[in-house]
Amino acid sequence: MKKEIPTKLRKSEYTFSATWLEGMLQAPSGAPPMKPMYSEITSRDGNKHDVLIRSIKEEEIDPMLNFLKLTLDAEYDYYDIVGARVYAELLAIKRKRMKDEYFFLGLENGHLVGIANGRLMNEDVNISLHTMAFERKVGAGGILFYSKAWYAFEVCNQQEFWATFESYNGWVLAGLRMALPSYPWPDNQHELGGAKIFYLTKKLWEEEIKDNYLGQIAHGSFKEASKELIEKNKKLILSEKLEI
Repeated sequence: MKKEIPTKLRKSEYTFSATWLEGMLQAPSGAPPMKPMYSEITSRDGNKHDVLIRSIKEEEIDPMLNFLKLTLDAEYDYYDIVGARVYAELLAIKRKRMKDEYFFLGLENGHLVGIANGRLMNEDVNISLHTMAFERKVGAGGILFYSKAWYAFEVCNQQEFWATFESYNGWVLAGLRMALPSYPWPDNQHELGGAKIFYLTKKLWEEEIKDNYLGQIAHGSFKEASKELIEKNKKLILSEKLEI
């Protein structure tokens, strides 16, 4: 907004490099790394799936963005709105416009079965953003959500993990099955759309969730991945169409 200058100036125009602006606008990215983790999942049909969960690589961002465009026309189970938001959140990593974001891929022999992302709001609170499953038969959605809670408490040593849910499937899989309590609303709102906050504390994680939830939903475990499994999932393989 222009205003009249109340004094004489020797110089009335200034030019400077945009790099100075970038220093003010760029979001810091100090989220600690998580080692690639592994879970053996027994799906509903009785088959076993070895799912690797690891952070997305920089060179995988553009292919993932192209893949996520497929979700924008999926007008069922809220895939369109979740996909649009995840697209923006992943683009924010590329453009460095979201503070301390993490973005995990769920992979089986390189094939993408799902994603999970979030961010560190501060030293104590971890914000769950989204979880998406692309291979329903694998049943990796619960594992991917669990991986974010694991990351919050076991890697970042935080005190609370805050989630909200846009789909009924997400709430049933995580909110209901983890029996997550909620904060009073609208006094307390999740930063994702101002929705209700469902939260998990470190105490509840240690006493109830860490050793019980995973076995109940996947009949599996969550442990550091072997070098062989990491190598099998080194190359990301994306489908040309959405199969959900």
